[in-house]
Order: sequence, then C-alpha cells, then structure tokens
Amino acid sequence: MKPNFALNLTDDSITLLQRTGRGWNPLGTVAFGGDDMDAALSALLTEATEKAPRGGVSTKLVIPNSQILYTTVTVTASTDAARRDEIRAALAGRTPYDVFDLAFDYEGEGPEVAVAVVAQETLDQAEDFAVARD
Repeated sequence: MKPNFALNLTDDSITLLQRTGRGWNPLGTVAFGGDDMDAALSALLTEATEKAPRGGVSTKLVIPNSQILYTTVTVTASTDAARRDEIRAALAGRTPYDVFDLAFDYEGEGPEVAVAVVAQETLDQAEDFAVARD
C-alpha cells in the first residue's frame, strides 16, 4: 500500500506532504524548536485526517539526506545474502557506527552497486518521533 502522506524531515523542519495525482503537495511546515511546535504538528495531523481518503492517514517518513551515506561498493558475490555481507564489510569504518547498527539498501546487478546507508538509531528516532505524535 502506498502511503497517502509523507513527513519530510530536514535538519531544521518537518513538512507534511499529501500524495496527489501530480506528485506530493506540501500541506505545511513546522520548524524544530519553534514556538508551540507540538500544537503546530497537531494542527498538521488534524488537516491530514480531514483530507485523508477512507483508508485513513498512512504516512511515510523521509529521512534528511544529511543523515544518509550514498556510496558505491564493488561486490563479487551472486546471492543477495553474500552481496549484503560484502557490502557490510566494505562499510566497516566508513561511519562512526558498527556495521550491524546500520541499515542499508543497494541497487545494481553488476560488480558496482549503489548503496544508501543510514544509522538504525536515526530510523528509530524518526519513527519514535512520528509515533509519539500520532
């Protein structure tokens, strides 16, 4: 199921977006640390609830690019599990986190694959933030 809303998190704000036939429509932005941030977020949730289709408010979280490492890794294995192991090994020491504390995805069939990496802690914090305001 495709979510009908997205919370676009940046380093200094949160924007609520609604999926439309022409892409994502911004409904409002709230600055982190702004006056009455909780009230402003609550108002955005109310607006989303009013605009939500019958299925209710389903939301995806968009993590800031500043929190994601985009890199290319060379892999030789043919199975997904082995390729993931090679990617983990290539990521060792590339971030301040242990490789088992990272979440990543990759794309590519050849030896060069594009990899996006984020700390699991960052994903957990974003989810906790969103759930706390549900």
